[in-house]
Amino acid sequence: MNRPDLSVITVCMNRQQHLLETARRIAAWPHHQEHLILDWSSRVPVERAQLPPDSRIRLERVDGEQRWNLCRAYNLAARLARGRLLMKLDADCWPDQFDPGLVLAEDERLCWFGSGPDGRLGQFLMPRTAFEAVGGFNEVLQGYGFDDKDLKARLMSLSFNVRSLPQSAIGVESHSIHERVSRNHLDAATASAYEKSLSFALRRSMAISNRNAAALFPWTCQRDSSRYIKEGQNQWRVVQSSIPRLTVELEAELLRLRRRIFWSSFLCIPEDVVRRLPLLLLDSESSGEFKILLMHRLYWFLVARPLLLMVSVLNPGFWKGLRRLLKW
Repeated sequence: MNRPDLSVITVCMNRQQHLLETARRIAAWPHHQEHLILDWSSRVPVERAQLPPDSRIRLERVDGEQRWNLCRAYNLAARLARGRLLMKLDADCWPDQFDPGLVLAEDERLCWFGSGPDGRLGQFLMPRTAFEAVGGFNEVLQGYGFDDKDLKARLMSLSFNVRSLPQSAIGVESHSIHERVSRNHLDAATASAYEKSLSFALRRSMAISNRNAAALFPWTCQRDSSRYIKEGQNQWRVVQSSIPRLTVELEAELLRLRRRIFWSSFLCIPEDVVRRLPLLLLDSESSGEFKILLMHRLYWFLVARPLLLMVSVLNPGFWKGLRRLLKW
């Protein structure tokens, strides 16, 4: 089978408001031969009729997933794609001021990663051979956070040439961290300070947990990725027994770590205090979420929020910004 030279791969879970806009922008980009879109169990399925009438678009769907898992999702998307080159673009991203010459490069050791804020770091352009040489993303990592750093480190360990794209190469739909972490349909302007703080704490706890998981369970091309069975036309479901998992002991250790990091970040209290407090007060996560009680909300508004505001005022950057505003 003749493969197209470049496949753009995008995974979407409840982010149609971004996907419909960025898919239109990608469809206007002439430098790819395939745009594979994988719907990761969105509550309202992505429909082909919603997407641009571009014959390069392929829509696939995975059913039965309750939680977002970037690593498993993009590993499957890469396997389903046909291109010699793989370009990962999340549902909120598109190629902007992108040098088409990078697509035509014949260097099989050269891997490009995005640079700059708002999720650009997680995007990449690399030969399929490079992605497969390291086994793709590490599937014991959960949610998102540290997945791109782990992938870069493993590529460099095999002497691949990892470089950074200019920030202008990738365009990103602006939205809050709460929208990114929650995987819900939200207007970027609707996320409150409370929601942003909650999402930041969740993302930080997951990123640190993933950093440890990557060290405890190094991923290589010798690892077995999750297997999927085809249930219908363009529909897939994971074989649960095939999902790579840590040992019960290691997972319990990471669960305790995520508890300490989350509550410490969210409530602005030392990790050692979290460790000593009973689970009755600060519970562990369940299905990727922490149970937020009324007392936690009250504490955040009455104690943590004023403390965060005070720290912001003490930050030199606050005064520099204020001086610029007053001068203007």
